[in-house]
Amino acid sequence: MKPEKGRSMTDISDSEAVTATANALQSRLAVDLATALRFSRARKGDLAKTEAFLAADLKWRAEVKPAGVRQADLPNALPSGNWRLLGQSTEGFPVLFVNLGLWNPSDYDVEEYGRYACYFLEAMCRIGERFIVIFDMTGWKLSHALHMRKIKRLVSTLQDHYPERLEHALLLRAPGIFAGAWKIIKGFVDPNTATKVRFVMASRDSESTALKEVGALDIVPTCYSGLNEQLVPVPNIPGEPNIAGAPALST
Repeated sequence: MKPEKGRSMTDISDSEAVTATANALQSRLAVDLATALRFSRARKGDLAKTEAFLAADLKWRAEVKPAGVRQADLPNALPSGNWRLLGQSTEGFPVLFVNLGLWNPSDYDVEEYGRYACYFLEAMCRIGERFIVIFDMTGWKLSHALHMRKIKRLVSTLQDHYPERLEHALLLRAPGIFAGAWKIIKGFVDPNTATKVRFVMASRDSESTALKEVGALDIVPTCYSGLNEQLVPVPNIPGEPNIAGAPALST
């Protein structure tokens, strides 16, 4: 599916190997070209590696059915307001906001957290080919580091089943105690994905500059140095009802 604005995955210049592998697997595995291209890019056009990678994803999708996750499947995670969409960037990329201060991982198990990730990732993929994630790291606690299984589930879900989807990841207001956890997390993050992660200095000028550079300045609330003066509900996904009583992202 193409985003409403901005480039699509098929607009990116690819090597002959990436294109050839995508074309071969499109028919062999009965997938659309955009999907074949994303998986081929992630494996640099290697036919055998890409085929195994894509086949594993298709098996996972048949078993997990990520597109079928509903709000009722997220009784504890969704009302927390930890994740919500802000809207679309100037290039048409959906923008996800993650507030670590609202992350209460003890309230649900790894499986619900995995469904939670799928719910938002699938929603963003319906809007555009790529997406942006903005984290408010202010609420990171040492206790969060005890939930590495959930963090690994998030990272593996993103990398194994939504490759070449992440456009930018901005980490705002990261406390010093997060440095140790990041060293561990970075160890199981694909190097290409890690290059898209940017720590932003905790100043209004730095934050507004970073938000402008990724095209999200207009939709990020003013409390995070953006220009949006409206409250942002949960989950704020087009076509989905918002959760009454969920924490609103104030301006």
